[in-house]
Amino acid sequence: MDLIRDVADWLATGWGDRLGLFFPLVLLGVLGLYVLWLIIGYLRVSQVGINDKPTDQTVVALPSSPGSDAIEHPRGVPYCRVDQLGFPAGARFCTSCERDLSLDCTNCGATLSAGDASCYRCGTRTGVADTALLS
Repeated sequence: MDLIRDVADWLATGWGDRLGLFFPLVLLGVLGLYVLWLIIGYLRVSQVGINDKPTDQTVVALPSSPGSDAIEHPRGVPYCRVDQLGFPAGARFCTSCERDLSLDCTNCGATLSAGDASCYRCGTRTGVADTALLS
């Protein structure tokens, strides 16, 4: 009985103290989410590898198929959906718009992220792990 009485007293009293603690905790949570967002953004940029030196990778405009406005994406070649540019094997980000590149599976044609090591549909290896730069 004492436990029930203690719980009822705890629920009925002290709300001013709890509300006074609630807002700083919410502010701390929002600040923590903002810091987490900054850290994830930094890690994303650090993995892109922004360098001052020019790269020797060539970017090629993808050809459009005759008789239509659709662009043909060769299977196994990383490409940017927005800029319609093709990149060499191992590229993961577009040099123009900095978006993730896409890649069509060489076996089944499923559209993958250029950083995926294998196709999610058929399991065919994309070769990304073979062309990754180790530093």
